[in-house]
Amino acid sequence: MLKKIIFMGTPYFAVPVLKSLYQNGYQLSVVYTQPPQKSQRGQRINKSPIQGISETLKIEYRTPITLKNNKEEYNYLKELDADIAIVVAYGQIIPKEYLSLVKKGFINVHASLLPKWRGAAPIQRSIMNLEKETGISIMRIMEKLDTGPICNSYKIKVMTDDNSETISEKLSGLAAEKILDNTDDILENKVERNF
Repeated sequence: MLKKIIFMGTPYFAVPVLKSLYQNGYQLSVVYTQPPQKSQRGQRINKSPIQGISETLKIEYRTPITLKNNKEEYNYLKELDADIAIVVAYGQIIPKEYLSLVKKGFINVHASLLPKWRGAAPIQRSIMNLEKETGISIMRIMEKLDTGPICNSYKIKVMTDDNSETISEKLSGLAAEKILDNTDDILENKVERNF
């Protein structure tokens, strides 16, 4: 039986991961992304890259301004009774009460080798600190930011000509590849129990 998956993401970094899940036949029940933003001059409304790809792939998406104290979204997710939620640069903290709404939990793809560079802008922070390698961490979301148990980490070398854009592309591609096995392992209980 197909497992119900919730995907939460917003920027271009998350697009290859969503596409990978979709193209490999995973059942994406719903996608959450940040609401469209007005452009700087207020003339145009800009959808997030994840909203754009969700529309193209005809996947249902939702764009709540916030999840905090949002009964409608809480009830929607509770009703969905999903198996797992995959979060990639969503841009909102998932409230504690949501974390028990999916059977296997909320899994985050973070663009650093945790515990280094928790929180926002991990790619830029690794460059500013002249790191020789960086990577992604696939972890369970807990109440405190980027502190949950890590399922797996994957490294890449930082080349002298790399910048935040090239590293972001490499890490996004790596995440798109690795999320499949990690999702399967979590859904099939093949990871350590404390994860």
